[in-house]
Amino acid sequence: MDILNWLYIKKEQLIRKKANNVNTDLVALGANVGFNKRDDLYKTYAMPIKDLIEAGNEGNTKHYELDMTVTNTVTVDTPRGIIDITGMGTAPFLTPDPAFAFQTPFYINNPDLDLTVANRDNVYLQYSVYYAFAPTDDNAIPYLISTGFIIPNGVGFNLYNANPAVASANNWKGALYVYYELYTIN
Repeated sequence: MDILNWLYIKKEQLIRKKANNVNTDLVALGANVGFNKRDDLYKTYAMPIKDLIEAGNEGNTKHYELDMTVTNTVTVDTPRGIIDITGMGTAPFLTPDPAFAFQTPFYINNPDLDLTVANRDNVYLQYSVYYAFAPTDDNAIPYLISTGFIIPNGVGFNLYNANPAVASANNWKGALYVYYELYTIN
């Protein structure tokens, strides 16, 4: 897209602040592909907005490890990530009993998060848990619930075992991961 196209868009007031549909609306993308027809080496492509958003989010996701035998708080510095929780099942406090009888708390701390009373309605939180059973007799069913904001800049969680069956000696020996999104939207 050359400068004349941009001037036309501006003159005709075709500038938008919102997309109609992020799946079908397109944005212009100048990609350096060694295009030798002009001096600049760039060629113009179109890209759906949803793909542009995803391409821009790669740097905002990170892998974290939380060893529950050392601490129950993980400090993050990205708005989304995967937390690998280790050390579960190694002590009574780290082994939630079946049928929601006992929980294990942990915390996600983000120093950049503004949890002042005036800003709390602008905080976005989403999370999900994944558990890969290691021994075949591991019958833990992780259930994670947020317990609210922790001042000054964190969120608390309780991890339960939702399985009503008698606990196996090998419970919580599998791989436990929590995916989170935690950031200010305004």
